[in-house]
Amino acid sequence: MRHLNPDKSSTVVLIILTLFAVVGPVSIDIFTPSLPAITEFFGTTPAIAQWSVGLFMLGFSLSMLIVGPLADRLGRKKTLLLGYSLYLGATAITLLTDNIYLFIAARFAQAIFGCFGTAVARMIARDYYRDQMEVTMLAYISGCLTIAPMAAPIAGGYLQEYVGWQSSFYAMAVMATVAILALALLPEMRQEQKNIATGSVMAGYKAVLTDIRYLRFTVAAGVAFAGAFVFVAGGSFVIIGQLGTSPAVYGYLFAVAIASYLLSATTGPKLTKKLSRSQSTLLAGTLLVTGAKISLVSALLTDGQSIIGYVAGIAVYELGLGLFMPLCQAQATRHMQENTGTAAGLIFFIEMLLATLISATIGFLPEAGTISLSAVTVVAVIITGLCLIGADKAPETTAQTA
Repeated sequence: MRHLNPDKSSTVVLIILTLFAVVGPVSIDIFTPSLPAITEFFGTTPAIAQWSVGLFMLGFSLSMLIVGPLADRLGRKKTLLLGYSLYLGATAITLLTDNIYLFIAARFAQAIFGCFGTAVARMIARDYYRDQMEVTMLAYISGCLTIAPMAAPIAGGYLQEYVGWQSSFYAMAVMATVAILALALLPEMRQEQKNIATGSVMAGYKAVLTDIRYLRFTVAAGVAFAGAFVFVAGGSFVIIGQLGTSPAVYGYLFAVAIASYLLSATTGPKLTKKLSRSQSTLLAGTLLVTGAKISLVSALLTDGQSIIGYVAGIAVYELGLGLFMPLCQAQATRHMQENTGTAAGLIFFIEMLLATLISATIGFLPEAGTISLSAVTVVAVIITGLCLIGADKAPETTAQTA
């Protein structure tokens, strides 16, 4: 088959790369309105079913650690073909199994392999284009990545309400199949492979993971993220399962929370240019605390029945999170002169790991409506604050390779 010319067919290439990039993110958000139905189908508990969300995020972070070296070694197209083929196999298992643990394992595999495209799409854009065109393509891909998390839960809510939970997984399979077919249209422009000794890579990981300042800010960001992630992991069980909201309405509520984060994340850079780093951190922290308080107070006043109060609080919290996460990530690596790439990759992994572990606690809390969700968020804010006490006075030791 004749390949597309990236320069002459840039619009088609953009559409294909965007598809590659969104398969993974859509796979997490489109099925969240179906969590109560999935729990009932497998005859399990919310605590166990929630691991299909938490482990997906952990798999996503693992994917980001391994896909770069793999794409350099195998090439971009072979890496994506391998990833989407295994993703399809995992998706088939989710639809065929009646064992919740095998379902969760398949979700973990979906995350690892389906999220290859989120990173590789950007790699291909850099392979094909230079200068302003490269910036333009990456900007469009990033823009679509911000829209997908808002649209996916809305679509998933309607699919659940009118078709059933399996329909979301059929939609995932269709996306992956189209992505595989689209691979045939793209030329391979593999960059020169750079061999890095395994010993030096491991030494870099060791140096980063023993850097106290790095860990302070990274853990703070991860725990703060967990305070919002409990809504992703447990919101459908409470709002749909306990409070009786329809899956379609829940999809819109979920989109409101995501939109708040995206608004803050996109406007944050402009805001931080006008404020000092400490002022920006104070503003972000104030929004986190305010959002957590709104959620908890509204829950306590209504005995856990206030959906609007809880979502309003989470929306405010997400506004703070969109500012807070980049600030922590920047502070975590600001003092480093070596291993900055390793540190950047580990930040996302550690954040997802903490979010997975902390948000899992929601399944073991009593069924108390939004009180359970908001309580976890409040605890997350407290732990975040404790992580940052005295952080600015910590010695800025540089991570060195061993």
